[in-house]
Amino acid sequence: MNEFLRRLLEGRTPWGTLDVSPASRGIWQRVRLTVYPPGITPGQRRLLHLSHTWPVGGGILCLFALVLLSDEGPVLSLATVLAGYVAGFLVIARLTRELRERCRVVTVASEYVGGEVREYGNVHLLRVAASRLTDLEARRRSGLIDPVGYEAEWAEVYDALPDEAARALERH
Repeated sequence: MNEFLRRLLEGRTPWGTLDVSPASRGIWQRVRLTVYPPGITPGQRRLLHLSHTWPVGGGILCLFALVLLSDEGPVLSLATVLAGYVAGFLVIARLTRELRERCRVVTVASEYVGGEVREYGNVHLLRVAASRLTDLEARRRSGLIDPVGYEAEWAEVYDALPDEAARALERH
């Protein structure tokens, strides 16, 4: 039950997210690995997870709010719900700004053109990092690694990923 609650509030893994968008009509796919900075607290993970899930979760909450506010009239209920949805984005963005800047992100896009797959981005880095983190998570869940070793390996992967914020500051 504890693991279920942790996953619900903090996400599937403590180290971050691996998002795979489904192939679209143009037969392209995007894979995005986001690695949180090691040493963040469960509260910070909850905020990052909330910022990741707000577009869908906030939309679902808005649908329920529309039902609850249906007696107030369509214009007022829609205006109230949209204001709440936008406010959610603004508040979450403000609360997680510094955390999101410290996260490391690697994105790879693939497209199918003329019978061959073309990949854009650092494919090797993404595959190696995702593989290490997936293996690390499996060992954590099975109890084969202690929390200190888990954090140390997480930090190794985090340090191997490019820091986009640092490169952006160097360009200015």
